[in-house]
Amino acid sequence: MKTKLSIAAGFLLGAVLLYLAFRNIDFRGLAGIYAKVNPVFILPFAATVVVELLARAARWRLLLNPARPVRLWDAFRLEAAGLALSNILPLRLGEVARGTFGAKLFDIPMLTVFATILVERALDVIVLFSLFAAAAYFGGITGGFMNYGGVIWAVLAGMLAALGTLVFAEEIVAHSWFAGFFARFPRVRGLFERLAMGVKAFKSLKSGFLIFAFAALQWLLDALNCYWIALAFGLGGVIDAFKSMALVFTGAMAASVPGPPGYFGNYEFTLMKVLFSWGVPKDIGFAYASYSHVLGYLLVTILGVVFVYQMGHSLGKVWGQFAGGGEAKK
Repeated sequence: MKTKLSIAAGFLLGAVLLYLAFRNIDFRGLAGIYAKVNPVFILPFAATVVVELLARAARWRLLLNPARPVRLWDAFRLEAAGLALSNILPLRLGEVARGTFGAKLFDIPMLTVFATILVERALDVIVLFSLFAAAAYFGGITGGFMNYGGVIWAVLAGMLAALGTLVFAEEIVAHSWFAGFFARFPRVRGLFERLAMGVKAFKSLKSGFLIFAFAALQWLLDALNCYWIALAFGLGGVIDAFKSMALVFTGAMAASVPGPPGYFGNYEFTLMKVLFSWGVPKDIGFAYASYSHVLGYLLVTILGVVFVYQMGHSLGKVWGQFAGGGEAKK
């Protein structure tokens, strides 16, 4: 029942936001806007999507390597498959499937694999907000989330402290202050140590630097795609590199709110509002948001679904296995 209610609530919220986004949009004019989009920029957009997936895979591979070295190709396939499944299935099941399939494929304890995925999400928040703060400062962007900068920086500091605790897990377990506690609770110690494997890559200065570098590259490539679409719509004079990063941050925040698979409605409504604050008319803002969203959605989903079936799985099988739908269907 909780699962059904969560799914229904997500679809309802997405429907409401889609209605608000579509409201007062001239559909005849919208078709004309789409017709004027320069299709030349689809090719660099698609290439950037693939490179961004490679950056994600390279980061995940570095996080997994201390537990067991993995191939970049396998990490790439699972990253794409996980994103595709999250685009199709509710409840972010793509992340659950990626962790489960990865543990089996790499022969790594499942808890360790999920720890690396958790670290990925924490890094996403830390790096994305840092890039957005830099873009807002140098690009003169004010208002919005920047009004809550103190709170957000406090949250980021807490995340960094938690990561640091896991990085130095071995030292903490061995320290005289905590040795007695972990001796009395060996299961807690085992859980703590397996979670710590998710950040063990940070023990190496080189690996730690590369992990942060790939995380930054991932979001910078997303910003580049926002700029490609801006050029396709003739908005290059409005949306520069700084505002492209602000749009990426806005889209990520929209996706963090519960919604339907693919987060249709969340994305269009929030980006349209931000673009309107920059002087972009609502119909053009909606066209920009929907065009970039659908294009990215199709590219990632098609590529990921191909990998899902290539690895011997199916959409019905994944849904049956991870959503408690009973016997999986092939």
